[in-house]
Amino acid sequence: MKSTVVRSPWLALALVLSLCLSLSFASWDAEDEGRGSRRWQEGGDERRSGESGRPYHFGEESFREWAKSRHGHFKVLERFDHELLRGSIGDYRVACLDAAPRAFLQPSHYDADEIAFVREGEGVLVLLRNGKRESFCVREGDVFVIPAGSIVYSANTHRSKWFRVVMLLNPVSTPGSFQEFSPIGFGGEQPQSFFSVFSDEVIRAAFNTRQREDVDRVFETKSRGEGQISEGSEEQIRELSRSCSRGGRGGGGGSGSEKEDIQPRSLTGEKPRYSNKHGRFHQITGDQCHHLRKLDMDVTLVNITRGSMTALRYTTRSTRIYIVVEGRDGYFEMACPHVSSSGRSEREERGQEHGRRSEEEEHGHGGEQEKSRGYRQVRAQIKVGSVIVLPAGHPATFVAGNEGNLAL
Repeated sequence: MKSTVVRSPWLALALVLSLCLSLSFASWDAEDEGRGSRRWQEGGDERRSGESGRPYHFGEESFREWAKSRHGHFKVLERFDHELLRGSIGDYRVACLDAAPRAFLQPSHYDADEIAFVREGEGVLVLLRNGKRESFCVREGDVFVIPAGSIVYSANTHRSKWFRVVMLLNPVSTPGSFQEFSPIGFGGEQPQSFFSVFSDEVIRAAFNTRQREDVDRVFETKSRGEGQISEGSEEQIRELSRSCSRGGRGGGGGSGSEKEDIQPRSLTGEKPRYSNKHGRFHQITGDQCHHLRKLDMDVTLVNITRGSMTALRYTTRSTRIYIVVEGRDGYFEMACPHVSSSGRSEREERGQEHGRRSEEEEHGHGGEQEKSRGYRQVRAQIKVGSVIVLPAGHPATFVAGNEGNLAL
């Protein structure tokens, strides 16, 4: 008797999905990519609302200057206030630091934990915490954590390259809002020293001095009005560089001393988690860094080769915030059930639908079935500085264009 083989279409679909979700990177037809770019550019006002990327995409215009001088700037992204993001990442803020060669950043502390990635250059980082001084050399590819309340100052130790850092801040007192506290006063419209608001009696007792003016002179900067980011002297840079130490190059557990836990770790110094000719995926988890485990975070670096893309993937238990650190002509696409064709969120649509139902019920036309769930494409072009949020469970892909690699 001849046996019969039943080929289930559901089994075939499951195999296809399993294959797609197991691949980290894939090739991309450059010609198709070019057509996609042309469609994007020629779309004009006829583009679908999801193609702006909002509320999941933020460009350079969404940042505001926190500190700026001719030696660099510190920019902070607007708050994640949209209803679709507030519940998952509304507590956090994204920031970027660009410091010119030999620039010096004055001491300060934040009421927020900082998780930072060095995307370009090299520098020295000095932390004052728990009555101790810790100094670390950091360079491109490093990840480091600055615990909230640590007084920190830093410098770009390179003579020609800029020192560029991207960071995620986790405020500890007010969700989504953080403050900087500086012991240094700059005069004019620049930030004042927090010591300036204390009474003379308290200052004299705290510093064991008879003259408050002695303390004020110590904490007044001589940076010629340059503010928090100024030019460091060769003596400063040399002294800071001499005393700093290198952190671990990835790996290691989270059971070491507190100092070992805070040492910078290289994302790129170890073997990537996934790698093929289309890209590489590096990751540092809470198992490798005590402070990341406390914050319930991990840090990844995704390098996508020119003309390639990531597979359609999603995470099940985390919302991911991506910052583009390399690339000029990439884009991302995501399937979202919460954004309608009109650009409104599902909650807004439900509110409008509820109003229509109430009106129908008043006129005796209620009882219709809810319409089935639909998905909207969210898409945006991205480049260095772009921020993209991928909520848990949302399938998405990143595509590197024809002009070079894309790194996030």
